[in-house]
Amino acid sequence: MTRTTGRTLALLSLLQVRRDWTGAELRERLEVSDRTLRRDIDDLRELGYGIEATRGRHGGYRLGPGASVPPLTLLDDESVAIAVGLRAAAASVVTGMEEAAGRALAKLEQSLSAAARTRIAEVERAMVRLDPAEGGGVDLDVVTALAAAISARRRLRIDYTRHDSAEVRRIVEPHRIVHTDERWYLVARDAEREEWRTLRVDRIRRPFSLPEEFAEREVPDDALRRFTARSITIAPYPFRARVRMQAPAAVVRRRFDATIATVTADGDASCILEAGSRDPEEFAIYLGMSGFAFEVLEGEEVRQAVAAVGERLRNAAS
Repeated sequence: MTRTTGRTLALLSLLQVRRDWTGAELRERLEVSDRTLRRDIDDLRELGYGIEATRGRHGGYRLGPGASVPPLTLLDDESVAIAVGLRAAAASVVTGMEEAAGRALAKLEQSLSAAARTRIAEVERAMVRLDPAEGGGVDLDVVTALAAAISARRRLRIDYTRHDSAEVRRIVEPHRIVHTDERWYLVARDAEREEWRTLRVDRIRRPFSLPEEFAEREVPDDALRRFTARSITIAPYPFRARVRMQAPAAVVRRRFDATIATVTADGDASCILEAGSRDPEEFAIYLGMSGFAFEVLEGEEVRQAVAAVGERLRNAAS
């Protein structure tokens, strides 16, 4: 690739990233003169890209729709990023994704430079994938049906397998799909019970879009994440606890991820962990294995279990 061709591709990449650029911004990013920038803009126009000039004191350029849309051109690092993402998608828990991602990756690799193909091969050789957790696979057709209903704000009729294996049918107003690790969740409002639900997508079957539309409810993303986290880490369990961990929140989150507990900062050197468990002693042991000093603030059963486990350990060491 010549320096001129590489610079033109870099210019195209910038125009695709953001709608409007001033001439000064483009010159600074590309390290070129105004004359060279105008020449590169003309080159892109000759290739069929609709580059529009914006007027005014801060005039510049934007990539318009254009009558002719040439094939997408990617720089090597962009190609590698897409290829690695496709490879990860092919190995995901979404059934039906592997074949589609594999086809897309094969098409992409045909158009890559030798250097880009080498970088991708190096990344692939270095990666090892662990088997996904049992029961976590989600159907691509189900995901797309949920997404379509969310976009159209249409109610869904779904068949759902509860945690006790009972099969139920529900009418829901789908709001968002939340993905964490190898679990996918649908946050929806139960139309019959008029309450919010977090439903595991891998347990949803036969989603059917109903003709009734529903009013969109504005829920901030942060609130959505908090609701989902509490729904999967605390609400389903009979024994719950609130614990102060003597370590920064970022450090504790590496041990207790979003599928296990909610962790919020409590100053710079400590945090509050909230979680649930079916067995308070198991919870106590897990806290002890974390390696952090901690204090149980709420959850009497867990507090008693911590004391009992601690006593057994002291007796074993005496």
